[in-house]
Amino acid sequence: MTAQTCPRQHQRTTMEIASLEPSLYTVKAVFILDNDGNRLLSKYYDTELYPSMKEQKNFEKNVFNKTHKADNEIAFVEGMTIVYKCSIDLFFYVVGSAQENELMLMAVLNCLFESLGQILRKNVERRCLLDNMDGVFLVVDEIIDGGVILESDPQQVIQKVNYRVRQLHSLTVSTVWINTWILIWGQYLKTQMTIGNGDFYFQTNRCWDCVSWIVVESDNLYV
Repeated sequence: MTAQTCPRQHQRTTMEIASLEPSLYTVKAVFILDNDGNRLLSKYYDTELYPSMKEQKNFEKNVFNKTHKADNEIAFVEGMTIVYKCSIDLFFYVVGSAQENELMLMAVLNCLFESLGQILRKNVERRCLLDNMDGVFLVVDEIIDGGVILESDPQQVIQKVNYRVRQLHSLTVSTVWINTWILIWGQYLKTQMTIGNGDFYFQTNRCWDCVSWIVVESDNLYV
């Protein structure tokens, strides 16, 4: 007599096998808490895990209560694998699924901690972290994107962060220069004409034996 498998049992077995399949989406969440368990930074990459802010904070509080006095670096809370590290008055957490490789999560945690150590000049504590939150978010984004691990080498992370900072600085300087240029030359606009729905300004500027026409429409500059 051939044994038959219950359809419900077969479905459950199939789901369990599927959950064990490898995935690029390794990290479910990253968060940093202070020594009272208050959130300083958090990013959840699985929107179905804890969809509301209340659920996220309850999860973080539960994790903090079970880890802030423990000496281990790995915990299993609410069916999730969690690796964590403490520094003075900060707690760093990286969250993965129950089947996730702890070494992969630990590599992310160490990269995050060492990268922030360089950004904060070894002052990895609450006040310094809050004063440099822009850099902290850049570091996290260079390590993880949508739950996928992009980088685990702190030196590479710092190089990429510095490159992005230089780009932002260059863009800011260019914007300030253009706005200043418009304000200065706007003082010399002589004639105003209304054409259609837009106001146009014309000026002839004679310098170095050449004539340049400047047209300004709203916030756009055309030369």
